[in-house]
Amino acid sequence: MEMGINPAFGEPLQGQRYAPGQEFKAHTDYFEPGGADFDQFCAVSGQRTWTFMVYLNPVSAGGGTLFGELGRTFLPEQGTLLAWNNRTAQGHVNPATLHQGLPVRRGIKYVITRWYRERPWA
Repeated sequence: MEMGINPAFGEPLQGQRYAPGQEFKAHTDYFEPGGADFDQFCAVSGQRTWTFMVYLNPVSAGGGTLFGELGRTFLPEQGTLLAWNNRTAQGHVNPATLHQGLPVRRGIKYVITRWYRERPWA
């Protein structure tokens, strides 16, 4: 078990690299129920439940992860793990997880991310 979650429910580990000026616009990691991609991406393994993201290096300037609904920005610090539940306690999608990767101003940002699903990853 990884963090109390069966590893079979995890998508493959994914790495991201952000050069100066690059960012990831505001988004959620879940698929919007009834949205264009929902049936395609949730048919087999279900909705995304948890997100785990690790910063692999410090960034000279910028590159934080902003959770606007929560009023919190997390700065890239090597080895820091951010984890959040993409669902509410009632099992609905959690709009408070809206987040964005702020632009890197100086340096390179590396992160790895793993998303977990409701059912085993096919």
